[in-house]
Amino acid sequence: MYSSSADLRAGLSRALSLLVLDPEHDEQTPWWMRLPVELRAHGRAGQLGLEQLIELHLQPELGASLDRVRARLDLTPVSAQALRAAARRARISGRAHADHQGRDVYGESNKALWDLAVAPLGEAVERRWGPTCADARCHDARDLPAPDPARAQAEALVRFQTGPSEDGHRDCAEHCAAQLREQGFAVELHRRAESPPVLVAAREPRGLAGRVVLYGHYDTIPANPGWSSDPDVLIERERRWFARGIADNKGPLAARLWALSTLERSPALTWIIQGEEETGSQWSREVLARLIPELEADLWLEETGYHDHVDGTLRLLARTIGPSPDSSLPPDPFSMQLLDGLRVLAASGGLATRAERRGLNKSVVDGGCPFNHALPPGARYLAIGVNDSHAQIHAHDESIPTWTLALHRDELALIFEAIDRLVSGD
Repeated sequence: MYSSSADLRAGLSRALSLLVLDPEHDEQTPWWMRLPVELRAHGRAGQLGLEQLIELHLQPELGASLDRVRARLDLTPVSAQALRAAARRARISGRAHADHQGRDVYGESNKALWDLAVAPLGEAVERRWGPTCADARCHDARDLPAPDPARAQAEALVRFQTGPSEDGHRDCAEHCAAQLREQGFAVELHRRAESPPVLVAAREPRGLAGRVVLYGHYDTIPANPGWSSDPDVLIERERRWFARGIADNKGPLAARLWALSTLERSPALTWIIQGEEETGSQWSREVLARLIPELEADLWLEETGYHDHVDGTLRLLARTIGPSPDSSLPPDPFSMQLLDGLRVLAASGGLATRAERRGLNKSVVDGGCPFNHALPPGARYLAIGVNDSHAQIHAHDESIPTWTLALHRDELALIFEAIDRLVSGD
């Protein structure tokens, strides 16, 4: 919504980030790399000035790219003549703004440019992917701080020693169950003597249609030699959290426990959290084999996903489950549209994306992943989460970046809103 020149700046910047939807754009190239070199850092951070943004929108190459985006979003192209006229009026407004000590004395002049270059794109994004995607402003996602409640969740999970020969599994499962009950989930712990409990949590929809099934696990491997700190105490160093199992899978668990506690709206949710993925999942396989055929889900969400640690590129691991276990078919049209929404959200944080038709690599998992093996043919599968390629899973000094947690919360919100649109037919 337009109310000031600051909104116009943010909106023009956000419109440029939609260059990732241009069919001719390479998804592995961040949108801001299309800008002149001297403007890239400020463009990525959403800190370009109004005059700079106007000039960029008037560039023929970028203008043509944005028109291809408009066509993809079922919008009409913007006349270059009309854009120049609106830009001229906004420039007059900008000079008046400066002359009157920052007061927006020519708001209507700015609004003409808003109505032409910003509002239709924002409305189209919201129609397709929902308010989380539409309301995102340009920033550098790598500057996001770790939410304190998410850290508290991670610290609590790390304290439970849940390696193969340790005895913290039942207490950890009870802790997760208590956290989920506080959020309105009905929780059942599937128990068998000598086996860690399998937690199955279910919650009715809260304002959104559809059902999403999430997966995770709370067990870890034994601590390897070579740790530079106590592996069972979470520490932060260089904007990363270090602890045994923090990437596989206690950090992602903590991120989602925190994220769900902040989201007022969600579809129906089922969350399966097991405690023996690192040791063969014998009991979990039995439970999942009974449970999963009874679930009808619009999306099956893997335990986590990855970013490239060098530049933050978001890996989008998506597929349709094929006729045999672990086989991968291309994502269906809805999944492709969902991936586009996640690209748009990532672009607001200055991140590129890379789509891959496969599941999360679990070659080190004894016997393979029971979740993946149990998914029915035709299931929509997505792996997205907080890890990066520097996590060092199953090694000493295992870690996750702290900036990905806040982003993942918004990813979940977008996914939930997109599922609602799919099921509701919007």
